[in-house]
Amino acid sequence: MDGMQDVYADGIGEITLTGGMVRIDLVSLSAQNKDAEGRPRLEFRKRIVLPPEGFLRSFSAMEDLVKQLVEAGLIKRREAGDAGPTMATGNGAASAPPPVSPNF
Repeated sequence: MDGMQDVYADGIGEITLTGGMVRIDLVSLSAQNKDAEGRPRLEFRKRIVLPPEGFLRSFSAMEDLVKQLVEAGLIKRREAGDAGPTMATGNGAASAPPPVSPNF
């Protein structure tokens, strides 16, 4: 594992199916590029390309991890009708959900 490197990302910018392969674009907050309110913009960093079978195995592993995070109290499930879990903060309150991508 000599060439192994850790890759940090603030999130996923886009997930597409192109040419029979799933492409996941990782994004991070920019140190230089800001929006009109002065907040850092998300910038493309790396792309993960997986066959559909690999994507499904990864998705299953992520679902299992979400269950573990809920059980540990690190995130809280939303009520019916809301999308996805929320992060728990140190004071017990849930933080605001991440922005929703127009791509889905």
